[in-house]
Amino acid sequence: MQQASFDGIPQTFLPLLRQGLSGLPETLQALAEALKTQRSYIFRLKEQDGTWYASQVAEWAASDTAPQIQNPALQNLPMKEAGYTRWLEAFLQNQAIAGPVYSFPEAERPLLEAQDIQSLLVVPIWVEEGLWGFLGVDDCQQERSFTPEEAAFLRGVAEVLARTLDLFERHRWLERLLSLSPFYVARLGVAGVLLWANPALQKAFPQGLSLPIEAALEKPGQPLTATTLDANPTEWTFMAVPGPGSETLEILALGVDIRDRLEAQEREMRWSTFRQNLLRVYETLMTEGFSDSIFSLILDAALNTVPSAQAGSVVILMEDGYYHFVTARGYDLAALRQIRLQPGDPISLTEHKKTHIFTQEDLQRYNRRLDAKQRQVMEEAGRVREIQAILSVPVYMTGQRKAILYLDNFERSDAFAPLDVELAQAFASQLGLLLRRMELEGRLQHLAYHDALTGLPNRLFFMEKLAQALQHEARPTVLYLDLDGLKLVNDLEGHAAGDEVIRGIATRLQAALRPRDIVARQGGDEFLVLLTGIETVEEVIKVGERLLEVARLPLPLGERTYRITTSIGIAMGEVGLSPGEFLQRADMALYRAKAEGKNRLAFYETQLQDALRREMELLEALQSDLESNKNLTLLYQPIVNLKTRKTEALEALLRWPKAPPSEFIPLAERHHLMPRLGNWVLRRACMDRNRHGLPVHVNVSPQELLQPNYAELVVNVLEETNCPPDALILEITESSLIPDGRGRDASQTIGFLKRLGVRVYLDDFGSGYSSLERLANLPVDGLKLGQAFTNALSTPPNPTSSAARLVAAVLALAQALNLAAIAEGIEHEAALNYLQDLGFSLGQGYILGRPNPLGGL
Repeated sequence: MQQASFDGIPQTFLPLLRQGLSGLPETLQALAEALKTQRSYIFRLKEQDGTWYASQVAEWAASDTAPQIQNPALQNLPMKEAGYTRWLEAFLQNQAIAGPVYSFPEAERPLLEAQDIQSLLVVPIWVEEGLWGFLGVDDCQQERSFTPEEAAFLRGVAEVLARTLDLFERHRWLERLLSLSPFYVARLGVAGVLLWANPALQKAFPQGLSLPIEAALEKPGQPLTATTLDANPTEWTFMAVPGPGSETLEILALGVDIRDRLEAQEREMRWSTFRQNLLRVYETLMTEGFSDSIFSLILDAALNTVPSAQAGSVVILMEDGYYHFVTARGYDLAALRQIRLQPGDPISLTEHKKTHIFTQEDLQRYNRRLDAKQRQVMEEAGRVREIQAILSVPVYMTGQRKAILYLDNFERSDAFAPLDVELAQAFASQLGLLLRRMELEGRLQHLAYHDALTGLPNRLFFMEKLAQALQHEARPTVLYLDLDGLKLVNDLEGHAAGDEVIRGIATRLQAALRPRDIVARQGGDEFLVLLTGIETVEEVIKVGERLLEVARLPLPLGERTYRITTSIGIAMGEVGLSPGEFLQRADMALYRAKAEGKNRLAFYETQLQDALRREMELLEALQSDLESNKNLTLLYQPIVNLKTRKTEALEALLRWPKAPPSEFIPLAERHHLMPRLGNWVLRRACMDRNRHGLPVHVNVSPQELLQPNYAELVVNVLEETNCPPDALILEITESSLIPDGRGRDASQTIGFLKRLGVRVYLDDFGSGYSSLERLANLPVDGLKLGQAFTNALSTPPNPTSSAARLVAAVLALAQALNLAAIAEGIEHEAALNYLQDLGFSLGQGYILGRPNPLGGL
């Protein structure tokens, strides 16, 4: 595609200047030829009753291109109705329309294609701040996209045309047009004497004008161009024409100020240098990473981009509250590092908040405020007496003045131009980004190795330090801590309170350890401690007991005081252990500490690993038997009427040949198998009920009851097994109904099932959290006296003993609340008689019937 040439841009305007509006055709021809197009034109836009109309008023068309000036479709054309709303909106925003016609909206193309237009460029004409019309060119031979330079050229012509239209339409005074033109217009005699000049030229060239007019005089009528690069850089077009009434010639000259163009070229060249230098900085950063040398690279790039800077330095605000030199060029950096610049000095080079240029006088005034030693360093190592100007640019990071970039000149106090300041600020901005990135990477490093809640090292950090200790320490020791009771805090008070407790305990643990020891947060309510330099087991015990002690101290937080304890598992290092194996041993010791009652220490022993291995084997076997429906059976224990000794209901008890219930039920709870296991028991018990015909009691764990769909599950089982709802009694524990969000959900589930007809009993009453007020509001039908109460009765029972009085109180409470009461664990005739005499109507125990398979009842 041919590129437009603008070497003779001012030639386009000469016909307008010489002939007024009658010179429009010549101007349009020059315009079209300059832009390598075949048609140029002017349309007038007028608004009438809210509708904009367009009419073509002037045109030039090449010999091989059909003119359109007589085309009726281009007269009084309603813009919006004709589909040219986009054009009108663009013109009203002083925007151009340009490009190949095929890319235009479909509504615009028919009228354009009818004129054989392949591509076009149109710009608005504004006269006296109003939209007058538009100026355009058509390429009828090829599809093309117009360059920004071509669009700018057309806009320039439109601006001159607007001025011409304004003046000639209203006054038709060429002299008025020229006097208002921003271009330089002149008439010169054959000797170069200035005959006439418009005000713009007179102001720009008060000493007169000197142009090489000899060539123009030799070729009258032929425009020539020249460029002057003095105080007013100008591009001239001049031509010899006949004088006003004789055979003599005179010179018409038109000049365009090209200062902005030259400045733009220099600006682009300098910014290109900036980008190249900055690219080298970041390439080094990507290959070598962060180091102090990155500041030197930034300074070198700034000096290369700002030629007026002959030396420079960078200072950064350090933790001591002073600015320190980190790099310098042209100075002795080692000497400058002795200087600390005071941020708050009102006349210092660091007090300013914006970019500032300091002079030699400013520098001398500041140095007088320094002590003698610092003044000597600044004057000798800093070559202060030679500096004439310092361009000082502060660098901000998160609102704080974090660094300062200094660029120095040794020759002139006015050495730094506005573009120098702008580029220096750009480098300072990049310096700020680098500092911010370095800070963020430091924070990311901290976050990667520290716990966000407590600020303690995290597991990753701990494991790396443990690996190092295993290589260099004879007996490194790991303490694995788990907080006892935090779950209750979370359940009752919420996790925000739990987090505060964790932070408080973390602070205490850290304060209770030796400086060389490490405490880390494993996660949740678990902590890890690494002890090094250990000589004896007694040292470990001493540290462990101190941690137990600080953990159990009352912890006041706000209006509450919490009492938390911790369990600690301890493992001591052995040759050949990996960090993971070491931590696993401490975890097994912790498991033992919690199993033995919590709030205590436990050391790892070999049998703990055997116990863990057995648990994994039992877990795999239980999961397998659940999936295959094998080896799981139900036994039934009678619930007997103590007066008639008749069985009134059966309690379903799960049995598994590979482990007793006291082992596999906690195993299932620890590994969240109780929902599946409970579903199996419920379904089998309801199926068996159809064989024995008695109400059946089924134990429900908290894990089951807290399932969102538990009520739906029970309903489905009842329907599928044809078991009447009133034949099912669910036995739940008090812990399922703790007064928190989960307890409320469980209570709602129980309420739904009760409305369905299912009965609910509190199992092992007296061992949980219920108060009298709470018990009165629980949605239950009965309760079972905990076996611990029955076992506490003496043989024979003593009615005055505390145990007997508690049993009597429980029965009285049940009767007062209209709840059925079952006494569990009755194993002796004396206890049976006592409970019967006391008023218990139902009982359960080995003396009344042991658990048996359904066929053995």
